[in-house]
Amino acid sequence: YVSFFYAFDPRPPFQLRARSGYFCLGHTPLSRDGQLPPTEGGIFNQHSILTRDRPLKQHNVTYECPQIEYISAFVEKADDKSSTVVGYGMNDCTARLIEIEKREIVRLLYPDPLEMVFEAE
Repeated sequence: YVSFFYAFDPRPPFQLRARSGYFCLGHTPLSRDGQLPPTEGGIFNQHSILTRDRPLKQHNVTYECPQIEYISAFVEKADDKSSTVVGYGMNDCTARLIEIEKREIVRLLYPDPLEMVFEAE
């Protein structure tokens, strides 16, 4: 599975206004001696290593993503209105919370046309 952000009007008929490209949120960082890197916080889930056994493969390309990734929560961060918190599951083994700044989501929804890369078909 892959994900994408979308934006729509706040009132009916809720017309779609923008959609990001596909992305994945990635694996839990590898631990050393059962500890997460200091930037991660929390307690290491020993089952997280299982998510690396089934990477995402599409069109003969392997990505640094779990094969199954399902976003189950998306909320504004309580103490910081400029950020969101996203909860997601990986390969039906473990769950993870990450923080994403709203400006990054806006950048994904409305990319700068001067930075867009067009591929020849």
